[in-house]
Amino acid sequence: MESLPDRLPAAPKPPATPLPFLRYVRIASDSAIAAFHADVYQQSITETKLWKLHTFIVNDPAGIRHVLVDNADNYIKGDIEQRIAAASSGDVFTAREEWRDRRRTMSSILDYRSLPGNSSVILESTQSLLDRWNRLGSGTVIEVSAEMSLLTLEIISHLIFSSDSADMAGAMERTFAGTQSDPLFGLLDFAPLLDRPWAAYKRYRMRQRFRDLTSAIDRLIAKRTHEKTSERDDLLGRLMRERDSASRQPLSVKEIHTQIITVIGAGHQSVALGLTWIWYLLSLHPDAEALVHAELETVLGGRSPSVEDITRLPYTRMIIEESLRLYPPFPIMAWRGALADDEVCGVKIPRGVTVTIAPWLLHRHAKLWDFPDRFDPERFSPQRSAGRSRYAYLPFGTGPRVCIGASFAMMEITLILATLAQRYRLRILPDHPVEPQGLVTLGPRYGLKVTVESRV
Repeated sequence: MESLPDRLPAAPKPPATPLPFLRYVRIASDSAIAAFHADVYQQSITETKLWKLHTFIVNDPAGIRHVLVDNADNYIKGDIEQRIAAASSGDVFTAREEWRDRRRTMSSILDYRSLPGNSSVILESTQSLLDRWNRLGSGTVIEVSAEMSLLTLEIISHLIFSSDSADMAGAMERTFAGTQSDPLFGLLDFAPLLDRPWAAYKRYRMRQRFRDLTSAIDRLIAKRTHEKTSERDDLLGRLMRERDSASRQPLSVKEIHTQIITVIGAGHQSVALGLTWIWYLLSLHPDAEALVHAELETVLGGRSPSVEDITRLPYTRMIIEESLRLYPPFPIMAWRGALADDEVCGVKIPRGVTVTIAPWLLHRHAKLWDFPDRFDPERFSPQRSAGRSRYAYLPFGTGPRVCIGASFAMMEITLILATLAQRYRLRILPDHPVEPQGLVTLGPRYGLKVTVESRV
C-alpha cells in the first residue's frame, strides 16, 4: 500500500455526536450516509432513539449473521421500509412462497449457470460503447456515471426482452433517469396524521413515473401473446410461462411488472454505480491503475475478455472488491422490524424496534478494517482475506434475500472494466467536485465528469 498515493477517497465527515431528530431527518433525507455520527463507526451495535424512530445499527459480523441468517424469521422489513417499498411498487411484500417462486424465476437468468450465455450480451453492448468512444477525440469530456448507466441498462434490457429490447429502450431510460436521486425518507414520513396520506401520494407519484414503462411491457406481452412468441427464453418469456405454485394460474400482468422493474432497478444500478466508483478510484490512484493495465496486457494482450479469463485477473478483482467496499451501491441494506424480543451482540432487542445493517458503515468500521478509509486493493488478496468473516463484507447482502445477481454483477463489472481499460484511461476533471450521496443507491452527487484518454 505504500506505493499508492496517500489521498483518501471522498466521503462525508461524520458528525461528532448523534444528531437531534429534525436535523437528522433533514440531513438523512439528502444523504443517509452523512447522518451517521462518528461513534457508529467504532461500535458493534448502536442504539438510536429519535422520536418515533427507535433503531439498533448492527456492525458486528456475528450479530449480522444472527439477524439475517440464524434468526432471519424474526426480522421482517420494518414499517418505514415497507412504506418505501409500497411507494415504489404499489405493493408491500409478497408472501414467502410467492417470493420464492419469483426468486427462482429471476435467478434462472442471472445465476452462475447463465454466465457464459450472458457474457456475449455484455461484450456486444460494451463493444458498441467502445466504438462510440473511438469516434471521440482524445481528451473529450464525458459524464461517466451516465455512460455506465446507459450501458448497463442496455445489457439488462437484452436479458429481459431479448430482440424486443430496442423497442423498450426509450421507456426504460425515461423511467430510471431520476430514480437515483430519490431520498429514503423525509420529515412527512414521521408526521402524525400526515404520514399515511404522504405515503399514498408517493405511491401515486411512483405509479406515474413507471406508467410509461408498464404500458410498454403491456404492449409487448400482448404482442407476444398474439404472435405466439411467449416461448422466448428471456426473463419476460419465463415470467409469462410461470404458474403460481398454489393456484397454478399464470402470473398477473401486475406481478410481471413488479418482477421486471425490480430486476431492472437493481440489476443495472448496482453495476453502473460500481463501475462509476471504480473509474473514480483508478483516476485517484494511478499506481493501482497501472497494475490493472499490466495485468490486462499480460492476460489478454489486447483481445476481448471471456468468462474463462476472469479467474486469471486477480488484481482486477481486488480493485473491484475494494471499490465495492468503499462505495457499496446500496449503502443501507436492511431496515428490519423485530417480531419478538431478541438479543444481538449481548444487547436486548425489544419487539417492534428497527434493526439496521448498513454496508457503508460495516465496510468502514474501525474494528474490522485496517485504515478503513484508504483505498487498498490488496486487502482482498488471499493472504490478507484469510480469517475475515464473510459477514464483514456485504456489497450484495447475505442470507435468504442475498442479491440473486451477485455473480452476474461481478462478471459484468469485470468484463466491462477489462474491455474498456485496455483501450482508455479516464481522468477526473481537476475542478470537478466528487461527493458520494447515499440515498436508495450510492452515487456521485454531481455526477463524474472525466476526460477520455486513449491508451493505444
